Amino acid sequence: MPKISVRGIEIHYQTRGEGPDVVLIHGLSSSLAVWYNGTLPTLVAAGFRVTVYDLRGHGLSEMTPSGYSSAESAEDLKAFLDALDIDRVLLAGHSFGGAIAMHFAVLSPGRARGLVLLDSGMACLRYLRKMRDWDGWQRPGMKEEGFTADWFEEVENQEDMSEYLRKTLSIPRLRGFRRGHSAYSPRLKKLVEETRVGAEFRELGGLTEDRLREVETPVLALYGSISPNRVMAPHLGKLMPNCWPVNLAGLGHFAALHDPQPILANMIPFFEEPGEFVRRAKEEQAREEVNAT
Repeated sequence: MPKISVRGIEIHYQTRGEGPDVVLIHGLSSSLAVWYNGTLPTLVAAGFRVTVYDLRGHGLSEMTPSGYSSAESAEDLKAFLDALDIDRVLLAGHSFGGAIAMHFAVLSPGRARGLVLLDSGMACLRYLRKMRDWDGWQRPGMKEEGFTADWFEEVENQEDMSEYLRKTLSIPRLRGFRRGHSAYSPRLKKLVEETRVGAEFRELGGLTEDRLREVETPVLALYGSISPNRVMAPHLGKLMPNCWPVNLAGLGHFAALHDPQPILANMIPFFEEPGEFVRRAKEEQAREEVNAT
């Protein structure tokens, strides 16, 4: 269980493989273990050196009272890469992990060779989210426990989302080793109830749409076609000059964790040549539009 000192705290990480550096960033309330679903070994087999790590306060990394915004997390990432002597890097982040990767690209221009957003709902794009269309509201027991779209819209307006995190993490898992059980472990309970994560993860911290327009890093925006965040993909494609948006048919918010193969089918060729991948995709789209007229 290797750990490294980053900005005064201990960060747990693991590295596998040889080749160009890839760093995978998990989402809020998760851990590096999610990448062992097939994502990490497949990327290693494809010829990449892959590093995964637990965010501050998550997994086996040290927990602090504050420091959980995407801006602070991006600074953690920068110091983490410096400590591992990684200069330029390929990044992929799921959900909040994608916001961290994007914030890193904004704060450290030139260091990210390419960036994959895996259904990432950045705070500045929250207005695009279509939570009422989420099919998860129909899961057995949701309505009885008070999990409704009306409830979500009410709590989403709160500055501190600790109540939301407590309640959603208590839902029995449908997949994974905790299937049928709550994900609200003693470790997550401490994170939610004894730190400022519930308020800080929603902070803009300078990651505005205007800043996104300035990002020149090649970006692959992979969003599920049935995810509440699905509208963000085409929006990002228009917003950022070097972004290629993809809505993956039939997949939801957690596709990167539960069904990684469609993700990897796009991610690997993008990581091989990020700039060329986006350029070719845009050229092909332009040809199709011309042929359709």
